[in-house]
Amino acid sequence: MIDEKVIKQLREEDILICIRPDVLKETDKYFWSGNLDVSILAGRTNPLEDDDYYSLLHFAKMVAASVPVMEKSEELREIIHNYVVSEVDTIDNEVVKNLDEDSDRGKVLDITDNVFTISFGSKTKGTA
Repeated sequence: MIDEKVIKQLREEDILICIRPDVLKETDKYFWSGNLDVSILAGRTNPLEDDDYYSLLHFAKMVAASVPVMEKSEELREIIHNYVVSEVDTIDNEVVKNLDEDSDRGKVLDITDNVFTISFGSKTKGTA
């Protein structure tokens, strides 16, 4: 189920690109098969003027189409990969490092690929 906070952040004018992995279940573990569906979601009550709406929808289609294009073009895939590693991941790492150390979320000690190492420290809430 989608987190309630995520749903509350959505606005009428949002156009979403949904990436749904094909998930396999073996015993109590879930695995990604390697296949996925990419879809575009837009609300029926979008308040934008038609020209703006269709321009944004076309842009969303272009972004979604980049997935199969990357599958065909190793050069494009490498360009996008390098951009994400040098620009996007760098920004994400800085945001995570700046989290309040006393936060209930814990402190991020390391980020390697998509693995976050988090320490919640020795302080606990409640009594023993």
